[in-house]
Amino acid sequence: MGADYTFACAQVRSAEKNLLNKERLGVMVEAKTMEDALKVLQDFQYGAEGETILPAAYERTLVQETSKLYRFLTSIAPDEKEFRIFSYPFDYHNIKTLLKAEFLGVDGKAVLMEGGTIDAATMAVLVKERNFIPMTNHMKAAIEESVDTHARTRDPQCVDLICDRECYADVLEAAKGTGNAFVIGYVRLLIDTINLKTFVRCQKMGQPWSFFGTVFLPGGNIDEKVFVAGYDEPFHQFAARLVPYALMGAAEEGGASMKETGSFTALEKLCDDALIQYAKQAKYISFGLEPLIAYAVAKQMEIKSVRIILAGKAAGLEPALIRERLRETYG
Repeated sequence: MGADYTFACAQVRSAEKNLLNKERLGVMVEAKTMEDALKVLQDFQYGAEGETILPAAYERTLVQETSKLYRFLTSIAPDEKEFRIFSYPFDYHNIKTLLKAEFLGVDGKAVLMEGGTIDAATMAVLVKERNFIPMTNHMKAAIEESVDTHARTRDPQCVDLICDRECYADVLEAAKGTGNAFVIGYVRLLIDTINLKTFVRCQKMGQPWSFFGTVFLPGGNIDEKVFVAGYDEPFHQFAARLVPYALMGAAEEGGASMKETGSFTALEKLCDDALIQYAKQAKYISFGLEPLIAYAVAKQMEIKSVRIILAGKAAGLEPALIRERLRETYG
């Protein structure tokens, strides 16, 4: 397989040089104006060539950058199916949006996102007509169960819960379909981080452990019983249970921060940092799928940090407050 990725890996290694490291993100953080921060992005090939990124349109630029990322990867990879672990969440965002809009009697097309395995306009038609032929079995199950559950409960939250469960079932199946241990390991860790964040939120809201069972996503490395066993424990004690799963620090520090400040910001950052640390293993692999997947993870995190910086600038936040929210970089 490695030989098939010789060209793709060479392209990715070249693209890695344009990733924004801590120093480059730091320049954005310290920029005096939004315009100055946006100039950094243009220097590193954000936006259309020759086009000035306007402060009011930065979000559109970041969405376009995400689309550009997947166009790049699928154009150089031997098989674009290997990137469905990143595409399915866009599909399910659109499914959730379309179903909720349908239930409310409004038009949700304006907030649909590209980047899925099914383009947004086509997905809108498929959901409306209940045409499941181009969809995965999990997409079909998500729509049918959401419609049935909403009809009985009138609770729109059910759509999120059901679609998230089916989404990550699709993502895990796609990872297993690559036959690549690195990709499977990344997805299992991703599911673990989602479950950890959900666990802390459920505790914060005073929900019983039985409720956590309804929102727990199967497929990660951490079994549901590990969370249930530690449901009533202090965060530092529960965190010790996660030593084998590379999430002890996220649970202990993130949980303590949430308890002290009431904010989930630190937990979310630490979970994302754990994913980047995992992705960095690919730096030592010369050829194969791993460097491509790692680059996708790195670029996603970069875009997230850029969004944090620009949103912070727009809100008038102090640089120190913005900096502490930035994700770990790949470089």
